[in-house]
Amino acid sequence: MIFNVSTLLGEPVGASRRHTLAETPAEPAAGTARLTRTHSGILVSARLTVETDLACGRCLAPFRRLFEIVFDEEFVPERDPVTGLPPSGADPDAFRIDHRQHLDLSEAIRQYEQAALPISPLCREGCAGLCPRCGADRNESPCGCTGEDEDPRWGPLAAIASAWRREERRRGSPQA
Repeated sequence: MIFNVSTLLGEPVGASRRHTLAETPAEPAAGTARLTRTHSGILVSARLTVETDLACGRCLAPFRRLFEIVFDEEFVPERDPVTGLPPSGADPDAFRIDHRQHLDLSEAIRQYEQAALPISPLCREGCAGLCPRCGADRNESPCGCTGEDEDPRWGPLAAIASAWRREERRRGSPQA
């Protein structure tokens, strides 16, 4: 989502424009953005919805989820529109307005979308996930595995825990 802000950069501080953004194949975000002239650039206040492809953290099934992202970010020009000099004291990590005075929201949208993603997304609230033994999708049908068939790598820890519990019972201590 690219905006030509050459006119807005020439206006006084506080001047603003409001844009409604429609989702397109190239830009998967929709919503509103207000561009406001600041002393050092353009403040973008956006409220957008973005639909993202995810994979379930339990069953690995692909699914789509709609997220709302809201941000206020200042974009600074690469060069001052009046003097042509680089801005003094500008944050090197700030979002930039290019030399043609085009403001591109794509990177800001991408960063805020990534921050909104859950660490372990779920396709649905009650997702049963995959069986850790046979790999069957327990959402489709129960697998034939039983809880008795535990992973042998836990054996040494289970033996320690069992010995600990026996010692606690022998002492009569209420602690686990």
